Amino acid sequence: MSKKKELLLRAYIVLAMLIIVAIVLIGATINVGVIQGSEWREKGDSTKLKYFDIEPDRGNIYSADGYPLATSVPYFDLHMDLNSDAMTKSIFNQHVDSLSIYLARYIFQDESPASIKRRIIRRRSAGDRYFLIKNNVTYEELKKIKNFPLIRLGKYRGGLLIERKSRRLKPFRNLAARTIGLDRDNAPSVGLEASFDEYLRGDAGKKLMERVGNVWIPIHDLTEIEPERGQNVVTTLDMRMQDICQKALLVALNTHNADFGLVIMMEAKSGAIKAIVNLDKNGENYYEAFNHAIGDATEPGSTFKLASVMALLEDGMINLDDSVFINHGRAVFGRFQMKDSEWQDETHMTIRRAFELSSNVGMARIVDNAYGNGKKNGDQFIKRLKQFGLNQKTGIRLEGEAEPFIKEADASSWNQAMTLAWMAHGYELQITPLQTLTFYNAVANGGKKMRPYIVSEINDATSVVKRFKPEVIDSKIASSSTIRQAQELLTGVVVSGTGAAFKSSQYTFAGKTGTTRLEYWKDDGRKYQASFVGYFPVENPMYSCIVLVNNPTQNGYYGATVAGKVFREIADKCMATDIQLMAKVSLPERNVASPSMPVFQAGYAGDLQRVIKQLDLDHQDHSEGEWAIIMPGENEISLENRILDKGLVPNVVGMGVRDAIFILENRGMGVKVNGFGRVREQSVPAGTRLSGQKILLYLG
Repeated sequence: MSKKKELLLRAYIVLAMLIIVAIVLIGATINVGVIQGSEWREKGDSTKLKYFDIEPDRGNIYSADGYPLATSVPYFDLHMDLNSDAMTKSIFNQHVDSLSIYLARYIFQDESPASIKRRIIRRRSAGDRYFLIKNNVTYEELKKIKNFPLIRLGKYRGGLLIERKSRRLKPFRNLAARTIGLDRDNAPSVGLEASFDEYLRGDAGKKLMERVGNVWIPIHDLTEIEPERGQNVVTTLDMRMQDICQKALLVALNTHNADFGLVIMMEAKSGAIKAIVNLDKNGENYYEAFNHAIGDATEPGSTFKLASVMALLEDGMINLDDSVFINHGRAVFGRFQMKDSEWQDETHMTIRRAFELSSNVGMARIVDNAYGNGKKNGDQFIKRLKQFGLNQKTGIRLEGEAEPFIKEADASSWNQAMTLAWMAHGYELQITPLQTLTFYNAVANGGKKMRPYIVSEINDATSVVKRFKPEVIDSKIASSSTIRQAQELLTGVVVSGTGAAFKSSQYTFAGKTGTTRLEYWKDDGRKYQASFVGYFPVENPMYSCIVLVNNPTQNGYYGATVAGKVFREIADKCMATDIQLMAKVSLPERNVASPSMPVFQAGYAGDLQRVIKQLDLDHQDHSEGEWAIIMPGENEISLENRILDKGLVPNVVGMGVRDAIFILENRGMGVKVNGFGRVREQSVPAGTRLSGQKILLYLG
């Protein structure tokens, strides 16, 4: 081949290769620019602009008496866009000196104004659009920073970028902390925060942000969607009762060096939970770590004896005055010996007396005699326990309620010689403290079993969104005769039984002690659980209450001496400070010339001080502000501060109508009044943010 032809062949090959490459490039360009163009343009935009959620404020959680139990406090991260389009060079140069002085005085206090100025100029020259001023700024600090030089020119010329966040705050700290719960991003939420999250969380807003380098900065865009604040949850909790219960329990836990303890206080007729305390030991202190009241299903011990006797009464198996052989409180069932907590002098006693003295042997004997003859009779006993609802959850709207366990007569673990005898006094079954209290509350309530509830309403600060009313689980858990006799037994425990040492001469209460041995299967097992569950006053029960102290290790461990004492202290203070209960207290005789103790009142501190002085009442004056509240005690009264926070709806409950209207109208609220007397309820809960709302005051 000639050199000419050889050169032409090579040139054609190179040209062909170039043509092929060109065709591939053109095809790729058409594919990317036309066929996949919209997809790539969308991806390109998403790397620069993106919508982010704006976190809404969670709704508040309130007590029944209007105090905020959990509230969202806003805080802010502040940056500056030093290269905002509206921040011209002349504007920047005019204000940078004074801005540096303010930043040195209030923000970067360890730097000089000259150093700050150099840093700001350097960052502006580098194109910084996200210069950090300060993180976690409070609302008051934000208002101050907005008035700094340059920044005060507005969000465009001043370049201030505000990222709003919120922090959950519990004003009462440890009071009912576990029941109120936690709203957490890195772990499951608990308590009311979890159970009512659908109402509390609100609706997130949207804001458009631009990526600059490795950070996203907000774009001031008219399409921003504002977040919608969450709704408020109003609980049935009474913080006066909560405080009474917690203080009484805490004293007992420290006195007896116990592992943990709990108290639940329930309104008898409605099932409303007024107080719920759970305290666990942490070193030398106690704090709310776990809701044992609803989450722990354990063997209840002697408090279960009421269910055993009621089953026997329902089936007509016994008369309370029948005699039972107790053999000094010693018996053998199967291979195990059963003992009463103390040696009994008698060999026989009536069933009534066996219950009052909490005889394990007595209860075991009568239940085993009645139901121990084969599976059919065992089934009948279990049927009665189910009739009382002891095999069911209460259905309280709080997450974590444990499932009760009642053994079936055909279960493989059922021992014909032993199971019934041990179940009779609260072993070989499991039930939570709240489930026990709900059962006792039904007895106090004449047989009507109420579902425990802890939230009364959901509102949006201006109107009620949803109301939760008392709910009847069972209108009659047992016959009227059985309920009446059960009430007699519980009264007898306090009058002449294991609770007699704590009966009161001023009012009546009824209940049952419980001393449960924990880990009883161990030879060296000597741990106990002390409990007392009952109600007061007997004539017209207003409240039922259960107290439980786990593993008291010093100064006694019996239900009466450990838990019964706490119950009595709680009942005493409730009777002394509750307006509805004070009329039911039979006070000891006093000097006729001595004026009667005033009931709960609130008002102008000077007026209350003059009245107390004129009546010459024994009192302690702890008031320092303009408004005060009279709190009755056993032997004297105390004058305490009524704090009315600015910017929040004040608590005017207990005030005269003139004082209440004066306070509310001075805060820009429209006031309407219903009834006569002092303020007993207000339609907008105390602690709600003021926004010119209308409020209805109920007097009585």
